[in-house]
Amino acid sequence: LPFSPADIGSDSKMFSIYIHEAIPNCILWGLFHAGALQTTVQDGNIPQLRLITDLFGGLIPELPKHYPKKGMLLDIQQAKAPQVRFMAGQNGGVVLSASYNTNVSVLDAAGDGQNLLVAQLTANVSLAADFGWTQTVIHSANVSYAALQEVYPVNVAGWNQIIDWVVKQAGPKQSLGQLWDTYVKTPATPYLTLDNVQTHGTDEWFVVSSDVKVKQLPPIT
Repeated sequence: LPFSPADIGSDSKMFSIYIHEAIPNCILWGLFHAGALQTTVQDGNIPQLRLITDLFGGLIPELPKHYPKKGMLLDIQQAKAPQVRFMAGQNGGVVLSASYNTNVSVLDAAGDGQNLLVAQLTANVSLAADFGWTQTVIHSANVSYAALQEVYPVNVAGWNQIIDWVVKQAGPKQSLGQLWDTYVKTPATPYLTLDNVQTHGTDEWFVVSSDVKVKQLPPIT
């Protein structure tokens, strides 16, 4: 650990967890090689949003001219395992880097039930953020798209801008507290709650310190 016994002992919280960056990197490596880091987004799968060619006019300008109001399909796959770095300083406690490929297709393009692949894109994305217990602060995001194959010209700068906007809009809505409440389920969960949680990054390590409150006593049997 990058702390002396005196540093650890001076922490006034009831408990602290020290997470080395190798832990999330090993998890992401396993998920990548298991084929779990891929997703498909298509028209009809997003509530209150039609994913149609007209919506992509700024990204592939010719698309709505040739296939107006046709549904779209995005097949997104990680090109390699994402990488996480924990760091100290003013640029965010966590740096996340990912490379992925996106196949862009028009659904039932010719009316014969066959989808038409119109572009293959590759992207590198990195972001620096402070992942807090109640909110996430995005300090920076870098997005770089390139077209591997295109039937019609792709506005690469437009893809960069839209993904940058999505990251900066969606990122602050996530928090470690939400992840804890969603995924951490133990026999003690109904009776205990974490209180006054503090998080921070340091070189190669991420620290979560907290007090614990008893919500209710377990039933006596």
